[in-house]
Amino acid sequence: MNNSSFGFVAGAALLAWPIAALVFFSTMRPLRAVLFTIFGALLFLPELEAFKLPLWPPFDKTTIAYQCALLGCIARCPERVLRFPRERWVTVIFASFLIGGIGTAVTNADPLTYGLWHKVVLPGLDFKAGMAMAIGRFLELGLPFFLGAAVVRERRDVQTLLTFLVSAGLLYSFFALVEMRMSPQFNVWVYGYHQYLDFNQAIRFGGYRPMVFMAHGLAVALFFVVTTIAAAGVSTFRRRLYRIRTPLLTGYLVFILVACRSTAAVVYGLFALPLLKFASPRMQIRAAALVGALVLLYPAMRAFQVIPVDTILSLADGLSHERSASLEYRFQNEDVLLEKGRRRPWFGWGEFNRNEGFDGGGKVTTVTDGAWIISFGTQGAVGFVGTFGLLVTPIFLARSRLSRVADRRDRATLAVLSLAVAMPALDLIPNGLFSNYPYFLSGALLSASRVLALAPGEDEPDGLDEGFEGVGRAWVEPTSVSASTVAG
Repeated sequence: MNNSSFGFVAGAALLAWPIAALVFFSTMRPLRAVLFTIFGALLFLPELEAFKLPLWPPFDKTTIAYQCALLGCIARCPERVLRFPRERWVTVIFASFLIGGIGTAVTNADPLTYGLWHKVVLPGLDFKAGMAMAIGRFLELGLPFFLGAAVVRERRDVQTLLTFLVSAGLLYSFFALVEMRMSPQFNVWVYGYHQYLDFNQAIRFGGYRPMVFMAHGLAVALFFVVTTIAAAGVSTFRRRLYRIRTPLLTGYLVFILVACRSTAAVVYGLFALPLLKFASPRMQIRAAALVGALVLLYPAMRAFQVIPVDTILSLADGLSHERSASLEYRFQNEDVLLEKGRRRPWFGWGEFNRNEGFDGGGKVTTVTDGAWIISFGTQGAVGFVGTFGLLVTPIFLARSRLSRVADRRDRATLAVLSLAVAMPALDLIPNGLFSNYPYFLSGALLSASRVLALAPGEDEPDGLDEGFEGVGRAWVEPTSVSASTVAG
């Protein structure tokens, strides 16, 4: 049952992806098959198209890819995917998805009426709606995280992941270059429609911002942030890739990132790349952890007016008056939505526009850009902590485990992966969650930090070395570093 009507080709591409996944898992080792399945869907399957089945979230390019990857792993490497992550906090956050969904339904059973001269009635939520929200969270966030933690279990897996990201960035750059010259057209040429209705957002700084097959130009730019960071990481263990020196490939991806014409993405690159070039892995992970803490504390900082909004707007105005006006509009919407969110702080207002602001005519007056305000407004503090805690907590654990990572290259790759998670997490403050591969990378970071911290020949412990207390130690205890670590 098709949930949209964008044409035969788009629907056929979605239906064909399970067959493609079957080919990948039949011909590749599990990690590479998973990477081809989920990133192939991200990069080339159509946006907006989806199939809906009863009592199940829509099957779109994301959910189809991750569910196919899960089934493929169950068939090829069940010993990995049939074992839940050892860390207790993962279980707690997964439980919060269920508790949050049910809690949102229970606290939002009342219908809402808005408008004076034209009334709009939003129905209350029932248990079915709450369970649908919980299942949606598991599939959207939990499954990518779980798969990332399941398939990255060895040192070579981390290196394979980073190398794959660089290769994907290089491949996608050619499509991006075409759209920088011709305007975003690939989705029209292949699937017959534009994936984003406001074409004006594809025009920035006198040129075109590529979308290719992603939801927005911002999503493409963020993807190149991640692949550029990965390229800097690959240079620590490979001098050449495709017979080209890895520093040259990094420089090329930096050029593509700047040419994507996304101010935020360029800022992320200016933050991460100098760290990767000049700072030690210890300082790189500290910086990533600082970003993670900022993301987690951002709602409280906005609520207590700690964020220097006026200063940020002044700096933005120095770059572009248009960007400053856009940022000011976002802050104004955040203020309205945050004020409403405070009225139901624990479980939020639920979906179906219940978290939005309305005028006297019953029309929605707010725009929910940032993923953080969407999460807080719809599922409250419980939903926010679950959504963002799952994403950034592995960064804190990587910091606390770094002192036990003996090999210099392992420390470097762990720091790179931490920054590759931190930058998409930071982007969820001004922008939405365009795709959930950051959660896959976060799960991979969790597993990688555990594996790389083991001594040669040491097996993973049956007990649990770090739960919530391990996260706390990453901040309250100084990391002990040996002389060899500092020298690295």
